[in-house]
Amino acid sequence: MKVTMKYDQGRKKEEVVVLEIPNHEFEQMLENDYRYRVANAVDGEIVERRTVQEIFDELNSEELSSWRKHNRRLIPVKAGDEETSEMDMMDLVIDVSQVEQHQRQENYEAQCQWLRERLNPDQAEMMITISLDGMRVKDYANKINDDLWRVYKRYDYAKKILKEDLKDYPHVW
Repeated sequence: MKVTMKYDQGRKKEEVVVLEIPNHEFEQMLENDYRYRVANAVDGEIVERRTVQEIFDELNSEELSSWRKHNRRLIPVKAGDEETSEMDMMDLVIDVSQVEQHQRQENYEAQCQWLRERLNPDQAEMMITISLDGMRVKDYANKINDDLWRVYKRYDYAKKILKEDLKDYPHVW
Protein backbone atom coordinates (compact mmCIF):
# COMPACT_ATOMS: atom_id res chain seq x y z
CA MET A 1 0.00 0.00 0.00
CA LYS A 2 1.25 3.45 -0.83
CA VAL A 3 0.44 6.35 1.46
CA THR A 4 1.03 9.96 0.50
CA MET A 5 1.40 12.68 3.11
CA LYS A 6 2.78 16.16 3.49
CA TYR A 7 5.98 16.29 5.44
CA ASP A 8 7.33 19.79 5.89
CA GLN A 9 10.47 19.28 7.98
CA GLY A 10 13.52 19.82 5.84
CA ARG A 11 11.52 19.76 2.63
CA LYS A 12 10.03 22.31 0.30
CA LYS A 13 6.57 23.58 1.12
CA GLU A 14 3.74 21.43 -0.21
CA GLU A 15 6.14 18.62 -1.17
CA VAL A 16 4.46 15.25 -0.83
CA VAL A 17 6.15 12.14 0.52
CA VAL A 18 5.01 8.75 -0.69
CA LEU A 19 5.56 5.84 1.68
CA GLU A 20 5.14 2.21 0.72
CA ILE A 21 3.95 0.21 3.71
CA PRO A 22 2.85 -3.43 3.84
CA ASN A 23 -0.90 -3.84 4.42
CA HIS A 24 -0.56 -6.12 7.44
CA GLU A 25 1.15 -3.37 9.43
CA PHE A 26 -1.94 -1.18 9.25
CA GLU A 27 -4.58 -3.77 10.04
CA GLN A 28 -4.57 -2.97 13.76
CA MET A 29 -4.75 0.78 13.12
CA LEU A 30 -7.67 0.35 10.73
CA GLU A 31 -9.50 -1.89 13.21
CA ASN A 32 -9.00 0.59 16.07
CA ASP A 33 -10.16 3.47 13.88
CA TYR A 34 -13.30 1.55 12.91
CA ARG A 35 -14.12 0.65 16.55
CA TYR A 36 -13.59 4.24 17.67
CA ARG A 37 -15.84 5.64 14.96
CA VAL A 38 -18.57 3.05 15.70
CA ALA A 39 -18.46 3.90 19.41
CA ASN A 40 -18.78 7.63 18.68
CA ALA A 41 -21.38 7.31 15.93
CA VAL A 42 -24.77 8.91 16.38
CA ASP A 43 -27.69 6.45 16.52
CA GLY A 44 -28.60 5.28 13.05
CA GLU A 45 -25.41 6.56 11.43
CA ILE A 46 -23.71 4.10 9.10
CA VAL A 47 -19.98 3.76 9.68
CA GLU A 48 -17.75 2.33 6.98
CA ARG A 49 -14.18 1.19 7.26
CA ARG A 50 -11.70 3.73 5.95
CA THR A 51 -8.47 3.22 4.09
CA VAL A 52 -5.12 4.22 5.48
CA GLN A 53 -4.91 7.04 2.95
CA GLU A 54 -8.24 8.48 4.17
CA ILE A 55 -7.00 8.43 7.77
CA PHE A 56 -3.74 10.17 6.84
CA ASP A 57 -5.60 12.74 4.76
CA GLU A 58 -7.71 13.58 7.80
CA LEU A 59 -4.63 13.83 10.01
CA ASN A 60 -2.92 16.11 7.49
CA SER A 61 -5.91 18.38 6.95
CA GLU A 62 -5.24 22.07 7.44
CA GLU A 63 -8.16 22.42 9.82
CA LEU A 64 -6.92 19.69 12.15
CA SER A 65 -3.33 20.95 11.99
CA SER A 66 -4.31 24.48 12.94
CA TRP A 67 -6.50 23.14 15.76
CA ARG A 68 -3.55 21.10 17.06
CA LYS A 69 -1.22 24.10 16.94
CA HIS A 70 -3.66 26.19 18.93
CA ASN A 71 -4.64 23.56 21.49
CA ARG A 72 -1.46 21.53 21.90
CA ARG A 73 -0.78 22.96 25.36
CA LEU A 74 -4.34 22.77 26.62
CA ILE A 75 -5.13 19.87 28.89
CA PRO A 76 -8.44 19.02 30.51
CA VAL A 77 -8.53 19.89 34.21
CA LYS A 78 -11.25 18.63 36.51
CA ALA A 79 -11.83 20.54 39.74
CA GLY A 80 -13.98 18.57 42.18
CA ASP A 81 -17.50 18.00 40.87
CA GLU A 82 -17.34 20.83 38.36
CA GLU A 83 -17.26 20.25 34.64
CA THR A 84 -13.96 19.69 32.93
CA SER A 85 -12.35 22.90 31.72
CA GLU A 86 -9.26 23.42 29.62
CA MET A 87 -6.21 25.18 30.97
CA ASP A 88 -3.15 26.47 29.16
CA MET A 89 -0.17 24.77 30.80
CA MET A 90 2.18 27.51 29.59
CA ASP A 91 0.59 29.81 32.19
CA LEU A 92 2.01 27.55 34.90
CA VAL A 93 5.56 27.47 33.52
CA ILE A 94 7.91 29.96 35.13
CA ASP A 95 9.60 32.21 32.65
CA VAL A 96 13.41 32.06 32.73
CA SER A 97 13.56 35.83 33.19
CA GLN A 98 11.41 35.48 36.31
CA VAL A 99 13.83 32.94 37.75
CA GLU A 100 16.83 35.15 36.94
CA GLN A 101 15.13 38.18 38.46
CA HIS A 102 14.31 36.19 41.59
CA GLN A 103 17.93 34.99 41.87
CA ARG A 104 19.25 38.54 41.41
CA GLN A 105 16.89 39.78 44.13
CA GLU A 106 17.99 37.02 46.52
CA ASN A 107 21.64 37.79 45.74
CA TYR A 108 21.07 41.50 46.35
CA GLU A 109 19.33 40.84 49.67
CA ALA A 110 22.15 38.51 50.78
CA GLN A 111 24.77 41.14 49.94
CA CYS A 112 22.81 43.80 51.81
CA GLN A 113 22.52 41.53 54.84
CA TRP A 114 26.24 40.80 54.72
CA LEU A 115 27.06 44.52 54.63
CA ARG A 116 24.65 45.29 57.50
CA GLU A 117 26.27 42.61 59.66
CA ARG A 118 29.75 44.10 59.26
CA LEU A 119 29.14 47.84 59.21
CA ASN A 120 27.17 50.28 61.30
CA PRO A 121 23.76 51.23 59.84
CA ASP A 122 24.89 54.52 58.19
CA GLN A 123 27.95 52.91 56.59
CA ALA A 124 25.96 49.91 55.43
CA GLU A 125 23.31 52.12 53.84
CA MET A 126 26.03 54.16 52.11
CA MET A 127 27.78 51.05 50.77
CA ILE A 128 24.50 49.56 49.54
CA THR A 129 23.50 52.76 47.80
CA ILE A 130 26.89 53.43 46.21
CA SER A 131 28.27 49.95 45.54
CA LEU A 132 25.17 47.85 44.91
CA ASP A 133 22.67 50.40 43.60
CA GLY A 134 25.29 52.19 41.50
CA MET A 135 24.76 55.75 42.74
CA ARG A 136 27.76 58.03 42.39
CA VAL A 137 29.42 59.29 45.59
CA LYS A 138 28.71 62.87 44.55
CA ASP A 139 25.00 62.12 44.10
CA TYR A 140 24.88 60.30 47.44
CA ALA A 141 26.48 63.32 49.14
CA ASN A 142 23.84 65.58 47.60
CA LYS A 143 21.10 63.16 48.64
CA ILE A 144 22.07 63.22 52.32
CA ASN A 145 23.05 66.94 52.20
CA ASP A 146 26.63 66.34 53.29
CA ASP A 147 30.05 67.46 52.15
CA LEU A 148 31.49 65.42 49.26
CA TRP A 149 34.89 65.09 50.93
CA ARG A 150 33.38 63.67 54.16
CA VAL A 151 31.29 61.16 52.22
CA TYR A 152 34.39 60.01 50.29
CA LYS A 153 36.29 59.56 53.58
CA ARG A 154 33.41 57.56 55.13
CA TYR A 155 33.15 55.48 51.97
CA ASP A 156 36.91 54.74 51.99
CA TYR A 157 36.77 53.87 55.69
CA ALA A 158 33.85 51.46 55.12
CA LYS A 159 35.79 49.82 52.25
CA LYS A 160 38.80 49.48 54.56
CA ILE A 161 36.65 47.69 57.17
CA LEU A 162 35.33 45.32 54.53
CA LYS A 163 38.84 44.66 53.19
CA GLU A 164 39.92 43.67 56.69
CA ASP A 165 37.05 41.18 56.85
CA LEU A 166 37.94 39.83 53.42
CA LYS A 167 41.74 39.72 53.70
CA ASP A 168 41.61 35.91 53.55
CA TYR A 169 39.77 36.17 50.22
CA PRO A 170 42.17 37.98 47.84
CA HIS A 171 39.99 37.32 44.77
CA VAL A 172 37.21 39.60 46.12
CA TRP A 173 39.13 42.88 46.27
